[in-house]
Amino acid sequence: MRKLLSVILVLLIVAFVLAYPISVVDDAGRIVTIQSKPERIISAAPSATKFVQYLGLSDKIVGVTNWDDFEAERIGDLVPLNVEKILSLKPDIVLIFGGFQLPEVTKLEEQNITAVVLNANTVQQILNDLILVGNVLGEVEKARKLSKELENKYLSLAKKAYGIPVEKRVKVAYLMDTPGPEIREIWTCGQGSYLNDLITLAGGINIAAGFTGPNGFLPISIEYIVSQDPDVFIVANYVPGAEDQVKEKIMSYSPFKSVKAVKNERIYVYDGNLLSMPVPQLVEFIEQIYIDFYGGS
Repeated sequence: MRKLLSVILVLLIVAFVLAYPISVVDDAGRIVTIQSKPERIISAAPSATKFVQYLGLSDKIVGVTNWDDFEAERIGDLVPLNVEKILSLKPDIVLIFGGFQLPEVTKLEEQNITAVVLNANTVQQILNDLILVGNVLGEVEKARKLSKELENKYLSLAKKAYGIPVEKRVKVAYLMDTPGPEIREIWTCGQGSYLNDLITLAGGINIAAGFTGPNGFLPISIEYIVSQDPDVFIVANYVPGAEDQVKEKIMSYSPFKSVKAVKNERIYVYDGNLLSMPVPQLVEFIEQIYIDFYGGS
């Protein structure tokens, strides 16, 4: 009898957790009610797709934008959203990015399309969004488990990084693109960005940490970068297989000749598409950044 009661209790808990309708608060501060478990998902931003993939629910994605590398029906550009095309796919929910896409939410709401906004600006917020998406899609426990695993991983690295004396920490410049002859400014990550958070957790000192911009990203001058003399360059690359060419372009860029990162050849070229998205896959990348900063110790 006791065993039977235990089984019934577990089933009741599971039924309660998965019960719809549910209401959540998204990253735009909106209270969103989901009437039933979503089976048809439109991802209106590549970053949203990554969350669904991380939860192992890719088979539920019925539409993505032209900027996505996931194979599904194309709904068009990130902005303006093609609401007519979205309606034709009969989605149960649309997942959308918060920054420049936020005005598109009103268009979706006017057509009674349920939309959830994701817009993480810190590593912890990325994990929170993983749980949010899990709640919305009916995978609460799986999302919590995955979030906890990621949290344990980055906190373990952060503790190691915290033990590095400040004077021994690497100074880092993040370059969103490679500079050219006519370029006097280049975009980077500053205070309030998830990449600044990522660099800090990996034990680096971001030379732009004292500045901010939209979602924490901003342009800084080439002169400022040189004056800070960073130990490390992190450079975004958007063409698979072009890592060596990107590194060579930085090495041969004359204004950077005197910078430590160039003199010591500490230029790390990462997938720019991944770096541009606050997603769980990026949190996993903290370990590689730490190793590049300090080796495998």
